[in-house]
Amino acid sequence: MDQVWRLRHFLAAAELGSLQAAARQLNTSQPALTKSLRELENFLGSALFERSSRGVVLTQAGQVLLSRAREIETQWDGALIDLNATRDGARGELHIGVGPTYEAAFMPRVLSALSGEFPNLGLTVRTGVGSVLLPKLALGEIGLYIGGLRSATDKPLEDLAEIPLYEQVNRIVAAADDPLAACPQVPVAALAGRAWVQLSYDTMALDHLDRMFAAAGVAPPRSTVSTHSLSLALDLVRNEGFLTSLPEPLLHPRLASGLRALQVPGYHWSIMTGITYRNSIRASRPFLRLAEILVAAVREYGLAGKGH
Repeated sequence: MDQVWRLRHFLAAAELGSLQAAARQLNTSQPALTKSLRELENFLGSALFERSSRGVVLTQAGQVLLSRAREIETQWDGALIDLNATRDGARGELHIGVGPTYEAAFMPRVLSALSGEFPNLGLTVRTGVGSVLLPKLALGEIGLYIGGLRSATDKPLEDLAEIPLYEQVNRIVAAADDPLAACPQVPVAALAGRAWVQLSYDTMALDHLDRMFAAAGVAPPRSTVSTHSLSLALDLVRNEGFLTSLPEPLLHPRLASGLRALQVPGYHWSIMTGITYRNSIRASRPFLRLAEILVAAVREYGLAGKGH
């Protein structure tokens, strides 16, 4: 069993590239971490790291072990999670990746419910878009990703499965008291002279906006703010007269009062969203509860089946 914990030490050192940083993350001393890694190397009969004053780099043997170690960690955590669901003495970790829309609209409720029902369960959440987090899911760094699903034309990923939840429609948005909000339809030309704020991570929205302006023969807006902050974008729209593009769930009154979706011909697109998860956690009770909570939240937002 000691080797399981040493695999965690190995993964931390491999991902951070520094024994000092890995020791801090693991809440242990650097000498203790160094000893643990040496014992793992002795057990395996192979050097896993090349050490230098700048940090550590994986050897060829270390690279071979890396993907296997992640899968072993996922399986081990899955076993602990299941034990945690039936008795108080065991602990486990559930590593979750979350897209920006799900993070804002649904995750506070999900995390609150899970932490209440499974008090010994450690929850680690990474936020980001699918292009960043789905590869981490494939590598086993996270157990599931909640956000946009992969395209039907993409090559299936081994050991992963999906639960579709809803088709996410994206809209151009203004403040509720903006003159454009009173228009039954807003011509594209009326949008070009306005200030825009764009979410820097939403490359699909940026592409669709460019296509919309090009198809209408209208030059795109010159005054544009790009930000990673959803709260800043919403504030600029509500209070400073900016326009933006947002997924429909972010227009829910609980999140974004004072905003209005505009009816703009030529701008209507959507992506399917849901849960992508590793098969190794599919039967664990916390994962099943997470899926149940998300399904209920999607229905309460009126999104179930939306976009089809």
